[in-house]
Amino acid sequence: MKILRRYFLKEFIKFLLVFLFCFTALSIVAEFFDKANVFYSHEASIYLIIQYLLLQAPGVMLYALPFAILFSILITIGIASKWKEIVIIKASGGSVKIFFTHFLVLGFVFTLLSVLIGETVVPDFARRADWIRKVKIMKEEPKIIYKEEALWLKGLDKSLIRIDGFVADENKILKTSIFNFNTSFGLEKRIEAEEAVWMNGGWNLKNVTVFDFSNKTTKRYDSLRSTVIEEPGIFKEEVRKPEEMNFVELYAYYKRLEKAGFKNLKYIVRLYEKLSYPTINFFMALFGISLALHSRWGGGIKAAGFGVIVSIIYWVIYSTGISLGNMGFLPPWLASLICPVVFGITGSIMYKNIKE
Repeated sequence: MKILRRYFLKEFIKFLLVFLFCFTALSIVAEFFDKANVFYSHEASIYLIIQYLLLQAPGVMLYALPFAILFSILITIGIASKWKEIVIIKASGGSVKIFFTHFLVLGFVFTLLSVLIGETVVPDFARRADWIRKVKIMKEEPKIIYKEEALWLKGLDKSLIRIDGFVADENKILKTSIFNFNTSFGLEKRIEAEEAVWMNGGWNLKNVTVFDFSNKTTKRYDSLRSTVIEEPGIFKEEVRKPEEMNFVELYAYYKRLEKAGFKNLKYIVRLYEKLSYPTINFFMALFGISLALHSRWGGGIKAAGFGVIVSIIYWVIYSTGISLGNMGFLPPWLASLICPVVFGITGSIMYKNIKE
């Protein structure tokens, strides 16, 4: 049995690598054509293009891994069924459930690896890819710097501006400090605002305190208009996206928004998604084993075709759940868990009913 188990494991790994490579290659090619106009218009070198595309690979592999696991198990067990190898296992007195538990162990291992890679490699590579696209290819100078959990940028009047955060859906910025310096870099004025809203081509600062160090005065205003801060489009382009942050960074950013009175559903949905999505690797392994051992269609193309159908159903359920969560129709935790729960329950019931 050990020899046969190693054989199936070897076949599974072989198919897994093939599918991962194919899914990743297709996504990278699609990304290339999507950014082809940018590459061509800015005369990007082949080296930069390849570097940018390769940095996309870990994120693509993270999302493709559950499907690769499903396809690999369906084909591996499907071919074994076609050649009556499953019958041999049963005839020898072995339990097919116990025999294929190593696939479940692999599913659990891949779940842990997905969490690890999703929290370390993927955010880092996503930030690097974005930097290469903007700075190296598009020749844009970074306008925003992240430091001490805040956004720092240069004002249109050469002032220095510190912002706690940006609420994209409402075109609002959180607690804002504007520092004005003289020619010898001495601080002349400091403006503190609780928040600012983009209105009619400028920022409307609210609950403002102005410290004028030159005249030694302090003034307070309910609102004050400012045109020294860049328009919202800059923040939407420059501010880190959820996929460029790990769980801790995204949680800290969300809490800053929440503390300021803003509850961005998309951020909290992505927080739960970062925890729930890796679990689908295990559930796909469970579902794949159960489905393959309940089927009589054999392996090869039929197995791959059935895997495509299952993948489409999975992605429809997953995308619908996330969309409903983003719109507030479902609690964020439920939106990200619908798909793993559906496949987990279905796979468990089918696994329990496998005939020995």
